[in-house]
Amino acid sequence: MVSDSLIGQRSSTRRREFLIEPRARMEPMARREFDDPSPREPVGPRGVEDLRGEDLMRLAMEDEARIEGVELTGALAPGVVARGVTIEETRVRGSLAGAKLHDLHLHDAELVGADLANLDLTKGHIDRVVFTDCRLTGAQLIETTIKDVVFVGCRLDFAVLAEARLDRVRFTKCELREISLEGAQLRDVRFESCDLSRATLDRSRHQRVLLEGCRLESVRSLQDLRGAAMPWPDVVDQAEAFAAALGIAVARDPEEDA
Repeated sequence: MVSDSLIGQRSSTRRREFLIEPRARMEPMARREFDDPSPREPVGPRGVEDLRGEDLMRLAMEDEARIEGVELTGALAPGVVARGVTIEETRVRGSLAGAKLHDLHLHDAELVGADLANLDLTKGHIDRVVFTDCRLTGAQLIETTIKDVVFVGCRLDFAVLAEARLDRVRFTKCELREISLEGAQLRDVRFESCDLSRATLDRSRHQRVLLEGCRLESVRSLQDLRGAAMPWPDVVDQAEAFAAALGIAVARDPEEDA
């Protein structure tokens, strides 16, 4: 016979085998990625120091060219067309206006007072770049990837960013009138004190996008701004534009007609 003490020991063993220890107490985890609507800040450029001077006019801008460690001044020759150019760890103070640089790779760079009007960067890649007081009027950034980029005091009026991807981008005090963001994907993008009058937003998508102190007069497809955030005073200021986008008429106060 098996003794009662042995049976009790086996039962106790079985209970221990199936005993689930209580889960260790865990500290509350930050859920910023999912809960905080604030855009994440861009990462700045690296290696933009100890640069040697280079005149853009003398630069051989050809397919697959690689330019690095220089400060570019002057103006690029008119009518330049090149594909797959890489520019990195560089500062640009000159003019690239009108150039066609499809599939450009611009990394770790500073552009200060540069003239980039009508520059065509279709399907380009811009990463860790700061644009300060630059002119990008009419620039073509169609299907361009723009990541960790800051625009300060720049003009991008009439610029085309159709189907572009913007990730961790900040626009501060920029002229964005009639800019096209049609079909663009914006994630972690901040607009501060910018003029977006008559901008085109058709089919644009927004995730953690913040607009502060911006003008939105006559914006096309304003309803496609869904997913973006604005401070309450800004929402109130833009009430007329939002009402117009929704087809809501503003009723008159009878006392005003009296």
